[in-house]
Amino acid sequence: MEKFVSSFHLSDHLVNCFHDQGFIKVEGFINQDQVEELAHDYDRAASGEIHVPASGSDHVEGRMVQLVNPSQHIRGWQQHDYFLQAWDVAKQLIGSDAVYVYDQMIFKPAHHPAEVPWHQDAGYWKKTRGSDNAVTCWLALSPAWKQNGGMQFITGSHRGKIAEHYNVSHRSEMNGALETKVDPSQSVSVSLEPGDVTFHHCRMLHHTGGNYTDTPRRGLITHFWSGD
Repeated sequence: MEKFVSSFHLSDHLVNCFHDQGFIKVEGFINQDQVEELAHDYDRAASGEIHVPASGSDHVEGRMVQLVNPSQHIRGWQQHDYFLQAWDVAKQLIGSDAVYVYDQMIFKPAHHPAEVPWHQDAGYWKKTRGSDNAVTCWLALSPAWKQNGGMQFITGSHRGKIAEHYNVSHRSEMNGALETKVDPSQSVSVSLEPGDVTFHHCRMLHHTGGNYTDTPRRGLITHFWSGD
C-alpha cells in the first residue's frame, strides 16, 4: 500500500482504552456508501466470481470461507478509504512506523456453526515483530453480534504473555487453526453494525462463534505490525 496523508484521528480516550483493555470499538468508521462498495466486491470474492486465494475451504457453499489478501486482488481496495483510515489508526495505536502486513476475509454463511477458536494473533506470529507490537482492525460489512459470529474478547489479556496454542485444524474449517485455553465466562461480546470496527492488540485473546442467524456474517480483517 502506498503512503498517504493522515485522515482519521482517534480521541485520547480511545487510545488510552486500547492500551488499557486491549481493544476498542469505533462506530461508523466508514459510511454506508463505502460499506456497500466493499460488501459488493466482498460477496463476489466469497462466491468465487472474483478470484482471491483461499486458506482452507475454497468457495464451498454452506461453509466458512477464509480468503487471503483480498485487497491485492480486488480492484480499488488498496486505495479505499477503509484501508487508509485503518492504517492511520494503527499508527496512532502502535507507533508512526506501523506497516500494513496483510488482510483477510472470513465469511460465515447463515445457519452455520463453524467458529474461529480462542487465540491470540501473536500465537500465529511467534518469532516475528508481529508477536509483540501489532494491531488488527476488524471491519463489519454486515451486522455482527454474538449470535452470528461477532467478536468476543477477554479484556486486559493483551498484558500477558503469548499463551500456548494447539493446532486444531482437524476440527476447524480454518486451515492451520490454532486454539488456546481460556475461561469463556470472562469474555465480553462486542456488537457491530455495518461500518463499525474494532482494533485489538496482537496478544488480545479473542474468538468468534458460529452463525446461528438467517443472514451471512461478513468480516474484513487487516493486520498492521510495528516497523521496528
